[in-house]
Amino acid sequence: MDLLLSLFNDFGGYGPILLLFLSWFLLWNNSNLFFYYTLGVFIDNITNLILKGILQQPRPNEDLKKFQLALTHGKRFIFKNGMPHDIFGMPSGHSQSSLYSTTFIYLALREKKWLYIYLLISLITMSQRVSFNYHTIIQVIAGASIGIGVGYLMYNFGREKIKGKIEEKPDDNGPI
Repeated sequence: MDLLLSLFNDFGGYGPILLLFLSWFLLWNNSNLFFYYTLGVFIDNITNLILKGILQQPRPNEDLKKFQLALTHGKRFIFKNGMPHDIFGMPSGHSQSSLYSTTFIYLALREKKWLYIYLLISLITMSQRVSFNYHTIIQVIAGASIGIGVGYLMYNFGREKIKGKIEEKPDDNGPI
């Protein structure tokens, strides 16, 4: 049972990274969508950091006294188990990243098999974030919603760039 719990924690924790590499693999032959997907990853992550800084909502596993003390001293990132840890939890970055990838890939490929695989990984990631008390359900839903929105916007922005501007070709043989 401990092994299953450990695998669930690891798979949920690394879900966004798995989806990132899988997305790069799937989009490799389409340089335009590959570029806009990758640009969107950065925009999605920056959006998450900005929103966490504005909302400043603690994670459910944070000690509120330590949280207030960290805010008082201007500390947003602390180290837990040797890893940098953001004390803010709203919105969930893992959920946001997972649903960003899911939305973009579904819109880019329109293949249900990839949608189901991405949704499964995203659901495991989101449930892991709540089960291990890294985020509240509201923080996960907010992150998922923002990820869907950013994925939709980035795909549509990239699709517009694919179309480009359609202009009438000048007549080669006509009188001037």
